[in-house]
Amino acid sequence: MVSRFLKAINSHPRVGWIGLLLYAALATFPHQPVQWLMNEIALRSSRPQVYLWSARIGIVEAVILTAVLLFRLRKQETRAEPAIFWIVTFGLIWFTWRALTANELEFVHYPQYIPEGIIFVALTLSATESLAWVVIFGGLDEAFQYAVLSRLRAAPYDFNDIFMDLLGGAAGVLLGMVFLRCIRRDQPVQLRKLPGIRVLLGIVGTGIFLWVTGFMLLFENKADTRHWFSLSRFTAPAFWFEVVENGPNKYHTLSPIEGPILILAAIALYSIIDRRVRILPPK
Repeated sequence: MVSRFLKAINSHPRVGWIGLLLYAALATFPHQPVQWLMNEIALRSSRPQVYLWSARIGIVEAVILTAVLLFRLRKQETRAEPAIFWIVTFGLIWFTWRALTANELEFVHYPQYIPEGIIFVALTLSATESLAWVVIFGGLDEAFQYAVLSRLRAAPYDFNDIFMDLLGGAAGVLLGMVFLRCIRRDQPVQLRKLPGIRVLLGIVGTGIFLWVTGFMLLFENKADTRHWFSLSRFTAPAFWFEVVENGPNKYHTLSPIEGPILILAAIALYSIIDRRVRILPPK
């Protein structure tokens, strides 16, 4: 049933894109009510209990999705890349939890972006292209939070969250691949010609141009009246720090330079899939 659904999406891309936009809107705009609801739950129980249950739910989801992936891999001609990158993805999620995550409630980023990764790979038949669009959608999500929901707070444009969105999308791409058809690629793919990659690189290039010309600041400086906006209203007190309101973990906030570099490096890593595997609609 899932394979037929993904084949239908591939055959009707307009419907797929409309569905993605609706899903992204439903996942982005209710952010404030959902956050309020979680705070209410934490007040009625305790924050450590909420964090513990979030971790348990995340582990159960990981076990179930791993079982699904392994079951579907048996039907694929090419199995090594999806299996290896599934392990790589969970390794990167572990790294992100240890280094970039304030509390376990942030695990929600992964299942939130798994459906997007599945749909994107059905539409584009490319892991690299799919992850470029996941990052663009995740960036718009964080832009809404930064410019609207957190406009009165000392907050960063959160590249930590975008990196988590990317990893959730990567898990979705790998799950989508095993419900599509993966064969060994016999001709090289020109990644630079993919529309999503070109849009993402255009956004990065525009950001660099605005930074060099002074219209965008990496960190807010109220004395500078020329700039249009800044990418952070928060200066971390140290490389590793803890904010009690955000959670119990010591973590690092990616700077406006570190974040794009890490995200582009991750996409380059996953581009190995497209260099070795050709993704096709199911028969």
